Amino acid sequence: MLLKRLRSNNIPKRFGLTALIAGAMAAVFALAPAPSSAQQRIERELRVDGRSRSYIAILPENVSSGKALRVMMAFHPALGTADFMEKTTRLHKAKGANNFITVYPDGFRRTWNAGDCCGLAEKRNIDDIGFFKAIMADLSTIAPIQKKAYITGYSNGAVMVYQLVCKVPGLVAAAAPFAATHPMKNCASGAVPLMHMHGASDQGSPVEGGYAKSAAMKKSLGYMTPAAEVVAIVAKRNGCTNSTTKKSEGSLGTTCTFYNQCNGNANAILCVIPKLGHTWPGAEEAKGAMGDKFGPARPDLNGSRAVVNFFLNH
Repeated sequence: MLLKRLRSNNIPKRFGLTALIAGAMAAVFALAPAPSSAQQRIERELRVDGRSRSYIAILPENVSSGKALRVMMAFHPALGTADFMEKTTRLHKAKGANNFITVYPDGFRRTWNAGDCCGLAEKRNIDDIGFFKAIMADLSTIAPIQKKAYITGYSNGAVMVYQLVCKVPGLVAAAAPFAATHPMKNCASGAVPLMHMHGASDQGSPVEGGYAKSAAMKKSLGYMTPAAEVVAIVAKRNGCTNSTTKKSEGSLGTTCTFYNQCNGNANAILCVIPKLGHTWPGAEEAKGAMGDKFGPARPDLNGSRAVVNFFLNH
């Protein structure tokens, strides 16, 4: 049974984030603009497997239209929070985001159990797939929603995105992971459109795979599948041909690789972003002791717009 509590619509004061993952280290990020007057910001608490879990949701202006709405869910990096993901990505402010309920969930002790990663969530075998399902069930009590969610994630959040694509593809409309991969083994069958984004200068989760340059992340993440390899796996699952096409993506400042002729328009796309480290495209430079471990930031980009555009096309 889910127990839920609706909290204040005001932006919360908490934005604590310990120094380690992906631009979160004592970083000086500008606060995200508050939702427009047409949007409504709510915070929800659920009881899942005997534990209190929480998420933030930004409801669009047409929430009371009676039409089944799309859900866009964004999973934060390890040691991040829902607040951090909201303020860093500003997904709910991206052009076209008003077509979605935007959800920022909180991980268990700031981590997600993505199968073989990460932190306390993995160690305690937290059922984060169950949490995902519980969020969708809770949202359905607020407004009519579509069955499948659009999901994006950053670092450990990206691994969580892949875990959902792997284990419950029937509940995922499209996926856009950033800055981490997944072995995609022992997965359920099902095609899911996917756009993988990765910084070419990522020191925390190298795009070519292998181990992180940071000792702390190396211990936490272990060996990482190369980005090109995991996208090829997804392409095969999606029934794409082996041929690829290069297309420019202006919001990411790069040319992406598209696998062709996929089943049901389930594209598999790889976007390697030049001169970008382990920091969300569009976020500011990380500051502090760990900042130099993750490579450069690219505040000139707009990763959130690229994500929303991809979702709108699926």
